[in-house]
Amino acid sequence: MVTVSGLIYNLGLVVSPWFEGQLAQCLLGILNGNETFAAMAALCAGYLIAIAVVQGSRFIKRLYVRKFANNINRSMKQVLYANLVRKDKVELEQAGTGTLMTEAISDVDACAEGMRKFTTEIFDTGIALLAYAVSALALVVLGLAAPGSAIFFPLVSLWCNLALFGLVLVVLRLADVKFDLFHWAVIIGFWAAALLYFYWAETRRSFVYIWDYVNYINKQYNAEAAFLQGPAVGFHFILDSLAEDYTNFNTLFLEFPFCLTDRTGDSFAICQVFSIVPMLLLLLAGLVVKVGQMLQVKNRFWYFLIGLSWTFTYPWLRMSAVLSQPDWFGLIFAFSILLLTLDFRFEKLDLPRFGLLFLATAAIILSRRWYLYFVVGYYFAYAVLVLVSSARIAKVGRKQEALLQVRNLILFGLMSMVAMVILLWPLVSHILGYDYADHYSYYNGGGMVTETYLQCARMGLMNLVLMGMGLWFCFKRRKMPALPCLAGLEILLSMVLFTRVQTTGSQHMLLFLPGWFLLFLIGAAALAEGMNRRRNLKIGFWLFTIAFATSVRCSPLTTVALPDFLIGRTLLSASPQESAHDFAAIDDLVYDRKDLPQIKAIASWIDTHCADGEIAYMIPHDTLYCPDHFKNCLLPQTPINNKLAFGFSVPGTHYFPMQFFEAKYVLTADPFPLTHVNDPENEMSHKLNDMFLAVRDEYFALEETFDMGNGTTFTIWRRTVAPTRAEVEYYLSAFKEEDAQYPEMFSQIAESWLAARGL
Repeated sequence: MVTVSGLIYNLGLVVSPWFEGQLAQCLLGILNGNETFAAMAALCAGYLIAIAVVQGSRFIKRLYVRKFANNINRSMKQVLYANLVRKDKVELEQAGTGTLMTEAISDVDACAEGMRKFTTEIFDTGIALLAYAVSALALVVLGLAAPGSAIFFPLVSLWCNLALFGLVLVVLRLADVKFDLFHWAVIIGFWAAALLYFYWAETRRSFVYIWDYVNYINKQYNAEAAFLQGPAVGFHFILDSLAEDYTNFNTLFLEFPFCLTDRTGDSFAICQVFSIVPMLLLLLAGLVVKVGQMLQVKNRFWYFLIGLSWTFTYPWLRMSAVLSQPDWFGLIFAFSILLLTLDFRFEKLDLPRFGLLFLATAAIILSRRWYLYFVVGYYFAYAVLVLVSSARIAKVGRKQEALLQVRNLILFGLMSMVAMVILLWPLVSHILGYDYADHYSYYNGGGMVTETYLQCARMGLMNLVLMGMGLWFCFKRRKMPALPCLAGLEILLSMVLFTRVQTTGSQHMLLFLPGWFLLFLIGAAALAEGMNRRRNLKIGFWLFTIAFATSVRCSPLTTVALPDFLIGRTLLSASPQESAHDFAAIDDLVYDRKDLPQIKAIASWIDTHCADGEIAYMIPHDTLYCPDHFKNCLLPQTPINNKLAFGFSVPGTHYFPMQFFEAKYVLTADPFPLTHVNDPENEMSHKLNDMFLAVRDEYFALEETFDMGNGTTFTIWRRTVAPTRAEVEYYLSAFKEEDAQYPEMFSQIAESWLAARGL
């Protein structure tokens, strides 16, 4: 605590002069009309946050330095006392009472005070001077690189990563988790394996990043562009996104390794091994140790090895990351919450713990909005656990302690909610004012029944067996029933809340992993504790599971297909072979693209034939072909980003495509690409294509044809007749149901578009 807080405080001292300079510069810009008040407000907010962090670290450092000195004082006096009681009476009389009292009090106090001052000076003088020296050098470098410094944002990102790593160490310290040489060896080995795996997975495939897979890559590009305009613009870009469904919070931690690469989609995925995996792996290892402590596992070697390997290799943990979705970044904060609460029952007001809990809760919501379902589910389950614990304490006559627990719990909850509302009001107001259930109803495919099936399918038979072993272990030996109850209730509540909005997608599986991993670790404890019986069978079961988990291809399709294959043969699916075959066929087309040269050729054709201000519109909008395939096939270059319209497929999310009528060219495919919905005939891009084919010769002429080499042929049609009201109403008539539900996304924007053109 002294080291971490001292480093943050003394390194943070250099922040104040920088902010003051930027504030003065911004004020001058406002007076000259070159800056806005919003930029000044963003700088002020950043300054206040920086001051709060620095001064909070100062408080923690001073507190723990004093505790360190007091502990040294107590230890020295204990040693001295132990020596005195073993001495002869004659020796003590010869030494004299005054001398002994001086040694026992004054000398010890002087030594402890000297150590306290020395520790303080190490940080307040040495570290502070070093920080100023490094900052001065950094200013020189930044000054040479100005204007539009390309290294400012990477330096900010590096600092954010170091600060977060320091907080991770503090979390482990507060959770009383300590790693020995064996633990460190396994952790480092797993990190190295992750690096090799990501490099192998990304370099062996031919994949074009689309939809959510390119979303955060584009955010990283946009954040870089914002910071090139200046720090104020960059931080304003970050803060402005807090009210959006996809914030720019993650970009602060991903930039440093990303800036050193060729900045492709694959590079973005690999960079997560350096910016996310170390902290995630440390916390996951800490969680393994903590659960082992609570269960009092004796066979710690096998338990740690099995527990960490079983959780870290679980395919759904890394799936989104392999596809360049850094959604697992939020698990850093989820695991921190677990470590800070699992064995804590609010017996006392622990301010450092409360502060870290609040920061972790705010950060996990900022990382991805849907982690809020985990937050609500877990804290509710945890509150129930604390209340049950208080009731049991009160039953045995310790009513005062029980009331103290309940009081501290309520106090922390109320203070956290008030602080969350105040500090994150844009985010809170957006959540309260947006009807997610209505706008995401397209993705709601069956409620709890479907979700329960999906959760079981994603688990796989072997993981279900492991969890069953863990539950039997707890029941038979009565070991910490609170843990499986806490995990089960959290998973259930999160599922209930999530299914009120939609069915989970592949990336949403991450919000359930904290609960599932607790059950995994209980199973690992059962497996390790029973290692004396049928040892070879159990080791074989573990090794087979790990081999299977690491061989699973991480796409939303195969991660479902393979577990479904295992479960479906015995329990759930009526035709697992057929579904697995279909999934594998789509995977071959989507993730091992043989048509990348053709995609690049079409993109080049659009770039050549569309001048600035002219656009093309592509009707197919699915996993096999969508506009993003052509826009992002040359990342980081996107020459046709403004020349190809986004597309139209999901009601409640996508607007009626007015750009279809503005486009110089319209692209379609034969046969029409596979769709990800159950009813392709009623899918919006299919309906739009059917309407287009029926009247295309009246408004368009064939311009070009491309054979994609996989049975699909793309045709490009040039508009020959200017759009009319009759044409717009013709296409709009195919979407009467969608228009009735979302008129602001269909007929209203169509009428506005027609009115603007006098039609």
